[in-house]
Amino acid sequence: MTRRPKRELGPLIRTMPYLAAGAPEQAPLLTPKQRSQLLAIATRVSARKGQVLYREGSLATSLYICYEGMVKTYRDLPSGRRRITTFLYSRDVFGLAESGRYVNTAQTVVKSTCYRLPMDVLTAVLQQDAALQFVFLTKVTHELRQSQRRTIMLGRRDAAGRFAMFLMMMRQHGPNRPASNVILLPMSRSDIAAYLGHSLEAVSRATAQLSTQRLITFQGRHAVRVLDMPRLERLAADL
Repeated sequence: MTRRPKRELGPLIRTMPYLAAGAPEQAPLLTPKQRSQLLAIATRVSARKGQVLYREGSLATSLYICYEGMVKTYRDLPSGRRRITTFLYSRDVFGLAESGRYVNTAQTVVKSTCYRLPMDVLTAVLQQDAALQFVFLTKVTHELRQSQRRTIMLGRRDAAGRFAMFLMMMRQHGPNRPASNVILLPMSRSDIAAYLGHSLEAVSRATAQLSTQRLITFQGRHAVRVLDMPRLERLAADL
């Protein structure tokens, strides 16, 4: 279902800046004029939980900006296993393509709203606005840094350390307040396992280990309270 509500403010992109030294939090990158430019060419898409927005290998006709909710991208391997490549949150951009086709499948984790921007029209807009080009370049650079962090995380052999790194990434870049000790995990345990490259059993053992060590405690299935932040941060950093 698509709709365009009245007085809509339009999409917003938020990322960690790399020009402002010591910036502690992600910063908005679009001016009101730029948001209006994107809104003029965008379609607002409301998606139910578990809805596929596009599939790997299909023609990449649009770029997406998550407005609210959560989206995951994944690839199904020849072995039959699924590898989740990233979790996307409000103000994230997605729709990576190669040779005109999507390289991953995108699916909502919870009920979500996204902006869909036609690739051909967006390309024409970007060609006329160097400042808007720089915004998207900054966001792509941010996503590259995130991908590098995940590569380092997957290089760890200990499941507890890998899960600790995941929690720190979620605390900084997920739907959380950076200063809070409660980390929201809207995705399922099987999604976490597919992202970490571990079995579900290994993730369960890792969470049990961290709980036994009094580093974390679960508040329901989708929230973790950190009991000892300095120790958890040291474990996450101990490569």
